[in-house]
Amino acid sequence: MPLLADVGVIGGGPAGAAAARLLASWGHAVVVLSRPTRQLALAESLPPSCTKLFDEIGVRASVDRAGFVRATGNTVQWADHDRRVEMFDRGALGYQVPRDRFDALLLDAAQAAGAAVDREASVRDVSREGDLWRISFDRPSDADTLRARWVLDCSGRAGVLGRAWRRAESAARTIALVGRWDRDHKWSLEDETHTFVESYANGWAWSVPISSGRRFVTVMVDPQVTALTGRAEMQAAYDNELRRTFALRSLVGGATRVGAAWACDATPYSSTRVFDDGLLLVGDAASFVDPLSSFGVKKALASAWLASVVVNTALSDSAAVSSALQLFADRERLMYEGLRRGSAALSREAAGAHDTPFWSARGDAELATDGDEWDVGELRADSRVREAFESIKARPAVQLRVRPAVKLIRRAIVRGRRVVLEDHLTAPASPHGVRYCRNVDLVILTRLAPQFDQVPDLYEAYNRAAAPAPLPDFLGALSALVGRGMLELV
Repeated sequence: MPLLADVGVIGGGPAGAAAARLLASWGHAVVVLSRPTRQLALAESLPPSCTKLFDEIGVRASVDRAGFVRATGNTVQWADHDRRVEMFDRGALGYQVPRDRFDALLLDAAQAAGAAVDREASVRDVSREGDLWRISFDRPSDADTLRARWVLDCSGRAGVLGRAWRRAESAARTIALVGRWDRDHKWSLEDETHTFVESYANGWAWSVPISSGRRFVTVMVDPQVTALTGRAEMQAAYDNELRRTFALRSLVGGATRVGAAWACDATPYSSTRVFDDGLLLVGDAASFVDPLSSFGVKKALASAWLASVVVNTALSDSAAVSSALQLFADRERLMYEGLRRGSAALSREAAGAHDTPFWSARGDAELATDGDEWDVGELRADSRVREAFESIKARPAVQLRVRPAVKLIRRAIVRGRRVVLEDHLTAPASPHGVRYCRNVDLVILTRLAPQFDQVPDLYEAYNRAAAPAPLPDFLGALSALVGRGMLELV
């Protein structure tokens, strides 16, 4: 085990393993300090969009060969509405993964890429020594010290370094009570590969299959509402809460619970800061989103990918460090706030059906601030954008011009494995700068738009000047530029 590295990674979960694999494959000396988990493994549902991250990290083939259940969608019974089956778009498949197997697969992939992995290291202390970080850690038989130019805290909720900057959402205290259930015949679901999600008065519950015969069934409760004072009380609480559900209570009827239920803290939190000199908080070390989003692992992988790009940039170009770190902080905040907003919307819906203390305080969420890519969900709900689309569609010819308030500013953006500064558009409605909408380059589109009076000609010119875009994405981006006040129809 080398005791000097470019990057020391604390934690061997999805964020730590993914970052280690990327940085090692890019030629950096990486050491991962991981310790065996102290609790039973959970099961989690990964959306189909994770495949893009698997491709970036270089593990998709390994994940696809692992034999995980491939989900076709989700089944939901929420806020006393009828059960609905939600299929993934275009036949895409998600993944239902037991975390112990999934995490081990990613850690093996990091090691295969050249990262040195210590799987029995417990970090004791981290401190700054001149230009290096000093990480002291214990093994079962000895103790040692690693020195590294950069440290990635990927230690999750434990937050070896991140805990000092943590900001908990005290109004959303949540404990997950988890049980495993087996049965030797079919589960009573429309599709046995689906995650099933249900709201009820005291909380919400969900079930994930990891094989044809076994499902994890979890109830999410507030410890201020549901008493959890000891192991026996916790088991009783799990059984009581499961009886309060409707669909999941029926689902496990006739099934056998394997072992005792156990508890995990699932309270959301964020951080007042996510970087320091030569240090990044990555994945759950930086923030933890309500599992209602179903994007916890995806968020960790996305955070690891961007952290790797930032560190790769910093190790090769010291002048770009400041802008790269700010980009990481901005993306972390936007990702957290966007997922929190989605969970809050579901909570408000549940509160309309269940007027109980669990739901009453969970519907508040601030809107995310504009980043370098507009949120497509917001644009679809924006009446100004819809009106712009109808106006463009109705005109036999269009004349577009850039509004006087639109300016260009230089902001950080990822290109390949590096963070670089490039032009972004600003306007009163987007003061922080924006570059993309559904992967359509808005700077290029804004430059070209005044030169054409026919939308098909503009579309062809854009596809010659930039990466070709599907027509619906192009029209959506053009409508957003008009609706958000950057272009105007003359």
